[in-house]
Amino acid sequence: MRRLLPIAFFGVLFLTTWPAAAQSEALDSAQRDPLSDAWSALIVAMQQAESEVRDFEYFDSEQDQARAYLLLSRALLKGIEEQLLNDPDFPLFRIMDPRMKEGGDNPDQRYSFAEIKGNTDYVIRGELGSAARLEVQLYAGRPWANDGESLDYLAFEDIELDREGQFEIRVLKQCGQGQMNCVTNPENTTTVMVRQIYADWNTQPAGELHIDRIGFEGRPKAAPTPESVAQRIEAMAYTMHQSAVTWPQMVKERYTDRRPPNVVSPLMDTFKFGGVRGRWMASGHFKLQPGQALVIKSWPVGAPYQGIQLTDLWFASLEYANRVTSLTQRQSVLAPDGAIYYVITSEETGYPNWLDTMGLERGAFIMRYDGVGGAIEPSRWPSAQLVDIDDLNAVIPGFEDTKLTPDGRDQQRALRRAHVQQRFGF
Repeated sequence: MRRLLPIAFFGVLFLTTWPAAAQSEALDSAQRDPLSDAWSALIVAMQQAESEVRDFEYFDSEQDQARAYLLLSRALLKGIEEQLLNDPDFPLFRIMDPRMKEGGDNPDQRYSFAEIKGNTDYVIRGELGSAARLEVQLYAGRPWANDGESLDYLAFEDIELDREGQFEIRVLKQCGQGQMNCVTNPENTTTVMVRQIYADWNTQPAGELHIDRIGFEGRPKAAPTPESVAQRIEAMAYTMHQSAVTWPQMVKERYTDRRPPNVVSPLMDTFKFGGVRGRWMASGHFKLQPGQALVIKSWPVGAPYQGIQLTDLWFASLEYANRVTSLTQRQSVLAPDGAIYYVITSEETGYPNWLDTMGLERGAFIMRYDGVGGAIEPSRWPSAQLVDIDDLNAVIPGFEDTKLTPDGRDQQRALRRAHVQQRFGF
């Protein structure tokens, strides 16, 4: 006989089917062993996440199915790093690198996360290096999953650097009036995130970043207990499940259900909707048949950073170290008319601004503009055109004059790989 056994954590109820003979033993074990109970919750969370992901409409082609299991595996790894291995009293930054992709991660950024305590003092030290910009943001919960909110934010324009590009940023219970390099840490803070944004993928030192809780320098770290580890495993289970199901649902709601494929959304000033001041974004999703390409026409707007990227429908960036699936304005070739044309297709066209879909028929694209002062005129907004690959020469001015040789494309990819190795310390 088999019946459903409920396991609950963080207010979320999961149901699992276990053999009846094992249920009494499992329940007794859970009552006297918090570690076993937490581990059971993790197993159930993984199984439920798998079931929900497989039920998604994007679970169709072989490549999309493979990417779905990468989503699940990365969600588990995120839970381990974020909840099981992190300690807010002795924080270390968790880095989102090319192996840890989620949430429309920008290939031009190094995201650094640390779980911290609210109403507590921390210090972030580092060096800008070759990054074009640096930002610090505090979160309560996970606002991207409709489970929290964005709190204080420190823009690059408000960060003081010394002559060597070094900085020290305070995360304090209360910042002094007019205090530079400081963000206020309210009681409900759970996470600090630092974005390092790279407009030029060179091989110069990419900068450093470190965080400490003020007053805890030199203190001994406590030994683990069954209760403390069980609590972290439960948090890990919750994070794993939430991460796995949040991103495809976001793609569905904000991309594939919101507008037809192969069009660009209007540019949006994210600050008007609670985002970062000076950050504008546009997006869309592509759907291509063999022999087709989506041409995105973009205009330089004078922003310190401007870029475009591709993601899969699980909202992970495509391979960006060894493929050309993203480009910044500085990496892009301008056409004779002053515009930038990006060619989204799976077929090698020879055009320098090719964005490789890696064989995906469907996916998403995101365009970002950072450090914009004022408004961007609608005449400078990006547009899209679905064309046959054979017609690219008629659509893009100077198309034949700028084509890369196979060796040139290999060099382009090699430079990307070298920068990614430098940025993430591989």
